[in-house]
Amino acid sequence: MIENTDKEAFDLAIRYLGNREHSRKEIIVKLERKQFNQEAIETVLNRLDELGLLDDRSFAMNYVGSRSRKKPLGRYKLRYELLQKGIAEEVIDEVLNEYDSSTHCLDAALKKLPFIKGDERYRRKKLHAFLMNRGFDSQTIRETLDQIFHS
Repeated sequence: MIENTDKEAFDLAIRYLGNREHSRKEIIVKLERKQFNQEAIETVLNRLDELGLLDDRSFAMNYVGSRSRKKPLGRYKLRYELLQKGIAEEVIDEVLNEYDSSTHCLDAALKKLPFIKGDERYRRKKLHAFLMNRGFDSQTIRETLDQIFHS
């Protein structure tokens, strides 16, 4: 039987998951912030697992898909964000293995390019810095810039 504290924690976790998918770590942090004890949090996590409502791999895949549609990012930045959300390294590697960094780099570059004024050298430099900041690797950036400026 679930105690009142456990029920409150469970109801809150369900509310969080109703808004959007969360990683295991995000649920733990949010429940800790609400000052639920570790025992209640463990009970909630076990129950969510039983119901199939916590899946870090699914969360990571959906997160990467969503982020790449809204604001294309490179693997480095996505890796960092997923680590911050408590996703395991092996899950991140698996998810990012399927990620086409070149396409997203080109998308980001083409969206930014019209807003950068100046000669080709200046635009290239600014675009390179922008893409680095988005977490794309140097090789992918170089290939993207070559594709844009030598077409």
